[in-house]
Amino acid sequence: MNMYIDIVGACNLSCPSCPMGNSENVNFKKAMQVDMFRKIVEKARNEEVEAIFLYNWTEPLIHPRIGEFVEIINAAGLRSGISSNLNLAKNMETAMLANPWFFRISLSGFYQETYEQGHVGGDIEVVKANMIKLHELKQQHGLNTRIEVYYHRYLDNMEEEGLMREFSQSLGFQFSTGYSVMMPLEKTLALIERDPSVTDTDRETLQRLALPPYDDLVNLVRQYPQQACTLKDDWLVLDCNGNTILCCSIFNQTEYQVGKYLDMPLAQLTERKSTQSNCIDMCNRCANNGLHIYSAHSNRGPLESHAVNRIIDFQRRTIMGLPVDSDRLGRNGEVSAENFDEAQYLHMNQDVRNAISTGAFTSGYQHYVLFGRLEGRLGAGHFTAV
Repeated sequence: MNMYIDIVGACNLSCPSCPMGNSENVNFKKAMQVDMFRKIVEKARNEEVEAIFLYNWTEPLIHPRIGEFVEIINAAGLRSGISSNLNLAKNMETAMLANPWFFRISLSGFYQETYEQGHVGGDIEVVKANMIKLHELKQQHGLNTRIEVYYHRYLDNMEEEGLMREFSQSLGFQFSTGYSVMMPLEKTLALIERDPSVTDTDRETLQRLALPPYDDLVNLVRQYPQQACTLKDDWLVLDCNGNTILCCSIFNQTEYQVGKYLDMPLAQLTERKSTQSNCIDMCNRCANNGLHIYSAHSNRGPLESHAVNRIIDFQRRTIMGLPVDSDRLGRNGEVSAENFDEAQYLHMNQDVRNAISTGAFTSGYQHYVLFGRLEGRLGAGHFTAV
């Protein structure tokens, strides 16, 4: 099991797809005390936690004693990790010299005009300069920290991905990507449930996402086979006051905390996630909409195919000068649920019939939504061209 801790309650940026930029922060805003953290690490080690990462929603380099936190984790024989937008240099060297096992740099562009849309308040040239500094520190001091650059993919920043990949790899950093999703869970639910709290800025952000929680995507994740929530069951999340939180996708840590980590055994805290009334209600709302799939599996399987299809359609329309209707991207030729012809689809797709007989799918429609529509399968029914 891994542990994720917000050791501070603030961030230096206001990213629109992150709760630190799109939601009111009602959480604790102080910095965690080192003495409390030391006790948390000792308990975590005894409860067989394998790694402690000093982030969830906030920016760990804000904490002036970040290096001590890393050293405490390392001394306990656990893996330590940091994720940063790297716009702050003040505590960066201290953190790096503590030799964390993992250091992630989160960004969303190579040029400022693109980057500042996803990382509002940040400066990509500052980030690049700090990346070079991290490289120099690692070389000068023989550090073995695994440094990874994580590129958040939007519909309109794909052309700069290759430039950032080349720059990152020239510094010896690993490079990975992922499709940016709308967070936190409360915000995603508000969008799905047509809550009036959703702002115009939120809607503008949705238009940039490859995986916006529009009705077609919600229908997609609802069709996934039922499965347990790994975010709730396998991740241990703490706020800066040492409270254990329901899961990493929740932002209202004050309301959805199940107890102080130091006050009770892990088994009891885990049980409370499934028995506390407000947690049960939130988990049911999340699972009924398939949002535990959306949060945990956005970069693989049918969700990845869904995102790629939207990106290709976006790029095609942009090149051809066609209007871009964000909620229709990638849906040309899609048959709606009410127009889907189950009998015809099964008649024309023997392999789907066989898969249903073995229990791999519950219906032809489930196969169509997850795979068939992207494979161009015949027999689904009538559609209206976009």
